[in-house]
Amino acid sequence: MPNPIKDEWDHRRRMNRRERRRQEYRQGLRPFAIAVWEITKEHNLGSLVRTAHAAAAAEVLLVGGLEWDTKPACTSDLYTSVVQLPDISAFSSHIRGRGYSLVAIELHDRAVNLFEAEYPIRPCFLLGTERGGIPEEVVDQADRVVQIPQWGLVPSLNMAIAGSIVVYDYLAKLHRCDELGRPDGGLVGDQGSRE
Repeated sequence: MPNPIKDEWDHRRRMNRRERRRQEYRQGLRPFAIAVWEITKEHNLGSLVRTAHAAAAAEVLLVGGLEWDTKPACTSDLYTSVVQLPDISAFSSHIRGRGYSLVAIELHDRAVNLFEAEYPIRPCFLLGTERGGIPEEVVDQADRVVQIPQWGLVPSLNMAIAGSIVVYDYLAKLHRCDELGRPDGGLVGDQGSRE
């Protein structure tokens, strides 16, 4: 027989635990963001939010009127800050206000190879739409432009995959400089091994 008092108590306990875990997670956020420009495939964004969460990105920025599918995020959207910005002006203002340096991920004449890329202190990695990439006027504003080397006949990667590759290249380079913090994963308050 249903017990509404117990059900309510269980629900509150779950919500309290979720909030406590969210606070623990937010203590260890890294000072970088991932931004997407006018994506056209909703599931890609859910997957990218999941990567942002795994890497402890400070936030994910959506530029333009985007709808997205939260299912691929696998609840990481409950813990990761996702900010919707209507246009390039709002985006530029937001990243300046947060002290980010814009790093465009794009096939472009200014681009450096991912393997040789050096990232600024507070990067905001901007990924373009699956069709058309990042507009030239936005690339012109970037502090750095990075491209992922490819050898196949298809000239680009899925946006979520490209974002994941760049984020983990950034983390690997921090790790090699002994600047990563928590290189084995886990929350800030985690102690001991996870055997």
